[in-house]
Amino acid sequence: MTVSPTRFIALSLLLLASACQSIRLPFSHKLPTTSAITDEGLLTCFAPGTAVDGKPVWCEASAVWYDGKRVFVANDKDMPADQSSVFTKPLSSLADSTQLPTYLPQSTFSNGTKYEDFAQTPDGKFVLLSTAFDRVKPGGSWDSYNTILYWRKGDEQHPRVLSLNEASRTSVSLRQPLATALANDEYPGSLPYFKIEGLAATETKLLFGVREAGKAFDNFRHVDKIVAVSYTVDGDRIRLKNDWRVVADFKPETADEKLPRPLGLSSLEYDPARRCFWLLTSLETKGQVDAYLWVIAKNDLFAGKPFRLIRNANGDPLHVNHKAEDLTFLDKDRLLLIHDDDRFQTLVGRRVRQANQAAYTILTVK
Repeated sequence: MTVSPTRFIALSLLLLASACQSIRLPFSHKLPTTSAITDEGLLTCFAPGTAVDGKPVWCEASAVWYDGKRVFVANDKDMPADQSSVFTKPLSSLADSTQLPTYLPQSTFSNGTKYEDFAQTPDGKFVLLSTAFDRVKPGGSWDSYNTILYWRKGDEQHPRVLSLNEASRTSVSLRQPLATALANDEYPGSLPYFKIEGLAATETKLLFGVREAGKAFDNFRHVDKIVAVSYTVDGDRIRLKNDWRVVADFKPETADEKLPRPLGLSSLEYDPARRCFWLLTSLETKGQVDAYLWVIAKNDLFAGKPFRLIRNANGDPLHVNHKAEDLTFLDKDRLLLIHDDDRFQTLVGRRVRQANQAAYTILTVK
C-alpha cells in the first residue's frame, strides 16, 4: 500500500505526540507549590549546663544534612575541647533527650568557626560544609571563619579543606573571588563585607548563598544573592575554576505583600530528583524570628527568574516560627529544617527550648 506524503507526516506527528505523553522528560518535572508542617521537635545537642570558659553554651544549630540513617548537625558556637561543633545522631532518635549525639573530634572540624550550611554533590559522592566567611582580620587570626570542608560520603573522619591553595588549613583564599564577584556600583572592584549562609552543588557548579552584604559587619543590608563557580573532581579532590559570577539577586518582598522584612537568605540546597533549588529566607528582628520556603527550577535560576514562594493549603505563605537555618531531604517529599533561634526560648508545642537544644521542623511538600 502506498502512503501519501501528507498522511505519512500526520501519522509521524501522531506517534511522536503519543511517545511524548508516555515518556517523562527531565524538564517536565512539576515543582511543589504547597507544604505543611508534619512534625516538629527539640534536638538535644549536648548535656544541660555545658559551658566554655565559665559561660553557658547555647545550641545555635545552623547546618543539617541527612545521609540516609544519621542526621549531621553543625552548631555555630565553639564547644568544649572534648566535644565538637559538628555531630551526628540517628534520625530514629533525633528527639530522644536521653541520648547525646556523637561528636566528630577531628581537628579539621575544630579549625573551622561558625558553620552555616551542608551540601552534597548530586551523585552522592561528596559532602561539603561551609562557614559564614563573615570575618577576616590581618594576620590570619580570623581565618577559621573562612572555611569549606569536604569529604567522601561515609568518610567524615578525613575531611579536606576546599581552597585555591591545597596546603591551606582554611579557605580564606576564596574570599577575594567572592568579593570580586559581589562588587557593585557602591563598591566597585570588591565588596568589603559579606556573609555566606547557603551552599549547594549541582553536577558542575558550587553555589554560594549570600545573606548580608555591605561595608562591614555592623553596616550592611540583607540580600538574597547567589554566586556560582564551576568545579571539577580529580580523584578525592574538588578543584574550583575561575568563572565566579552572581547568578541570582532575588527580592523576596516582591512575592507577597504579607511577607515581613527584611528577609535574608539562610539556606540554599539543590534537589537533583526534581532538578530544582530550595531556598530558605529568615527574619530576626526585635525579638521576632520567622522563616519562609521557596523553590525554583534549575534552568530558571540560571535564567535570572524569581523563586516561587511555598504556601500552605489555604494559599497563605507557609512559615515556621523559628529562624530556620538549613534544610535537608529525608525522602522525596519530606524536608528537615534545623533552626538557629539564637538565645530565644522559642516554643515547640508546649515545650520551651532550653540552652542545650535546637528546634527542628519536618515539612511535607506537595
